[in-house]
Amino acid sequence: MSEPALNWGLALRGSCALLPVLALLLVLVLMDTFKLVRPRRIGWSLLFGVAAGALTFIVNSSIMSLLRWEVFTFAIFVAPLVEEVCKAAYMWWLIRSGRVGFLVDAAILGFATGAGFALVENIYYLKTFAGESPMLVWIIRGFGTAIMHGGATALFAILTRSVSDQRHPGSAAVWLPGLALATVFHAAFNRFMMWPVPTTIALLVVMPVILWLVYALGEKRLRRWLGTGFDRDTELLALIQSGEVGRSPLGRYLHSLRDSFRPDKLADMLCLLRLQTELNIRAKGSLVLREHGLKPGPDPDVRAKLEEVRWLERSVGQAGLLALRPVCRWRDGNQWQRHILEDEN
Repeated sequence: MSEPALNWGLALRGSCALLPVLALLLVLVLMDTFKLVRPRRIGWSLLFGVAAGALTFIVNSSIMSLLRWEVFTFAIFVAPLVEEVCKAAYMWWLIRSGRVGFLVDAAILGFATGAGFALVENIYYLKTFAGESPMLVWIIRGFGTAIMHGGATALFAILTRSVSDQRHPGSAAVWLPGLALATVFHAAFNRFMMWPVPTTIALLVVMPVILWLVYALGEKRLRRWLGTGFDRDTELLALIQSGEVGRSPLGRYLHSLRDSFRPDKLADMLCLLRLQTELNIRAKGSLVLREHGLKPGPDPDVRAKLEEVRWLERSVGQAGLLALRPVCRWRDGNQWQRHILEDEN
C-alpha cells in the first residue's frame, strides 16, 4: 500500500474510532437548555478521563500479569471494575464537593469523563493495531466501545447524584449503587462483544434513549425547583428585610434556640440566612437568563457575599448549620449554586 493511501486509511480509521463519542458529547451539551456546565469543566472532565485511561492501562497490565487469565475472561470479570472505579473517582469528587447540581450536568460531565477515557484507549489501539485491523473494528470501537465508556460513567454520575439527595455525600451508600450499575453495564457489553455488530447497534439504540429520558426528567425537576425556589426565597428575603422576622414562625424558631446559642451566634445565623437567600435568587435568575440564551452580567458584590457566607458558616459552626436546616431546605444545594456564581464573577 502506498504512503498516501496508508495515511488516508489511518485518518479514516481514526475518525471512526474517535469522532462518534465526541459528536454525542457535543449533542448532550447542545441539548442542555440551561447551559448548566461550563466548557472549562467539560474540558477538565475529558482530561481526567484521559488520565484515568492511562492509569487503568498500568493497573490492568499488572493484574493480568499476576492472574494470567485469558483476555476475554479478564475483560468480563476484572477490567470493568478497575476501569469504572478510575473513571468514577472524578465524578464522585465533583458530586461530593457540590459541583454537580442536577441530573443533566451529571450526565454531561459523566459522559465527558468516559469520552476522555475512550479517546486515550482508542488512540493507543490505533497506534498499535491500525495497520492490522479491518475498518469494521474501528467502526465498532468508535460507535460501540467508546460510547459504552461514556455511557457507563454517565450512568454512575446520574445514579450517584440522585442518591446523594437522600444520603450524606461521603457515604458508601451514595456511590456503590452507581459503581455497581456502571460495572455491570460495562461487563455485559464486553460479554456480548462476541456478537459485535448487534451489540453495537443495541447500544446505539438504548444509550440515547436513556440519556434523553434523563434530560427530560432532569429539566422537569429543574423547572419545578426554579419555580418553588424563587417563591420560597423571595418570601424569606422579604420577611428578613421587613424587620418583622421576630413575629414570624422563623423568628419563633430562632428564638427557641436562645438556650443553645449565644445572641451573637443567632445574629450570625440570621445574617447567613439573608445572604444565602440573596445568592440563591441570583443563581436562579442566572439559570433563567441562560435558558433564554442570555449571558448573565458580572456582579461586583457577589464574591464579597460569597466570602462573607463562608465566614459566617465558620462562625456559626456545624451545630449552627444543623440548627438552620429546618428553615433553609436549600442548604444541601447551595454549594452548587455558589459554583455557578463564582464561574460568572
